[in-house]
Amino acid sequence: MKKTLIALSLVALSGAASAEVILYGQVKAGVEVSQKKNRDNGVTTKDHTETKIADFGSRIGFKGTEHLGSGLNAIWQIEQKTPVSGGGSWGTRDSFIGLEGESWGKIRAGRLSTQLNDMDALDAWEYNNPALGLGVFTRTGERVISARYDSPVWAGFSFNAQFTPRDNQADTGRESALSDTSAYYGGVNYENAGFFAQYGVGYKKSAYVANGDSKSAQAHRIHGGYDANNLFVGLGYQYTNGWDSERSYIATIRGEDAPASDNSGRLKTHEAAATAAYTFGNVTPRLSYAHGFKAKAGGNKVDGTNYKQVVLGADYDFSKRTTAMVSAGWLKAGSGDNKTENTAGLVGLRHKF
Repeated sequence: MKKTLIALSLVALSGAASAEVILYGQVKAGVEVSQKKNRDNGVTTKDHTETKIADFGSRIGFKGTEHLGSGLNAIWQIEQKTPVSGGGSWGTRDSFIGLEGESWGKIRAGRLSTQLNDMDALDAWEYNNPALGLGVFTRTGERVISARYDSPVWAGFSFNAQFTPRDNQADTGRESALSDTSAYYGGVNYENAGFFAQYGVGYKKSAYVANGDSKSAQAHRIHGGYDANNLFVGLGYQYTNGWDSERSYIATIRGEDAPASDNSGRLKTHEAAATAAYTFGNVTPRLSYAHGFKAKAGGNKVDGTNYKQVVLGADYDFSKRTTAMVSAGWLKAGSGDNKTENTAGLVGLRHKF
């Protein structure tokens, strides 16, 4: 339950204004057990079984609202990762300041999730190992330094638009062939009587260089489904062009670290995912499936870029704030004589405050 730490009432000549600061967060961790089986050029090897205490995204945040009058509010938030396994720093999650109006929506500036990052309903799993959740499918979701506008909800519809200036990028492109590295994001949402639909897009104006020319990258994802009466069913499809390089994409689907240097070709990818869950009292069993088709580079299919994934598990709610989790997952990247199979399981606990 969210706790109000400070409540201030300020009375001005124009009327009453109030401000409050709220502390909130989650602590979630567990034990993950996993093993990889690799087949390279027809030779099969097995890694050692790994057992780890893993954090699943613990966080703490502070947020506030000040009523400025005439339906206008000042809004702010500072949120950060607080992994129980150590590390973490301030402002690593959504952190912003902005204004919100009852009739026109809200505008914020800071480190903000894109629409692609907000589209997380299909990936309701808690995990660290990529075999235990849909992190490959949702990899296009980001938090970026940006300005973002969110509309009000009109008859179930809403939209948002977001811009990241080039000078907030790690590489502005001013001293390289990348040129202008600004980025644009947006999305549309609809919800009615339990049914929902979402579309998200990301466009990086200059993501990589090919044949001496700067090239853009884009990602598109669409979700649809039903979430009501204890039932959740959702489907998703994603298309990317230039968002991943061949080496970075293969590393992602195989659960490996991204290459330190990378001049491999950029890919076009097509992926699909589905999740179903149903709540029986305190128990919510859940099942997800994801499929990545062979990616293309220069019009040709690239071996080792297809994947299949299944995740099965259940949550048990001790209370509205505390939940136990158990799940098992299997992720196969590649096929034939060149593939990796990652099998994993976890038992964990989550507490919200």
